Amino acid sequence: MREMTEKDLEQVIALEKLCFKDPWLEKECLYELNENPFSHGFVLEDEGEIVAYAFFWETFEIAQLARIGVNPEKRKKGYGSILMKEMMDHARENECEFISLDVRATNVAAQALYTKFGLIEVNRSKKYYADGEDAIVMSGAL
Repeated sequence: MREMTEKDLEQVIALEKLCFKDPWLEKECLYELNENPFSHGFVLEDEGEIVAYAFFWETFEIAQLARIGVNPEKRKKGYGSILMKEMMDHARENECEFISLDVRATNVAAQALYTKFGLIEVNRSKKYYADGEDAIVMSGAL
């Protein structure tokens, strides 16, 4: 795993389109890499190919997972867990005390991953996503 650079964006954006109903575009990813002072981007490679990535924000004592994506063809190999562990370690090193995120109510696999790392459901945001689906807000201590 390593920090994301602009050279990674072509592969990251391709994964965004595979992983999300509402993918971020290049401009959103560039903003996270170059303009958002709270943002961190990481990629996970396997044999030179980016197989997973994450964007998260560290603001004071809270880490907020903004995006995590794993190539659908490479799932169930532990890549999501590696990213979560590294992100949480990074946040702890930067003195964050909590982690939070929003996840689609129907994304049971992602919810299971987050639960594995000690996060619990703390709220539900009704019709959070553009298609009207609810988001489950999950949080936990670091």
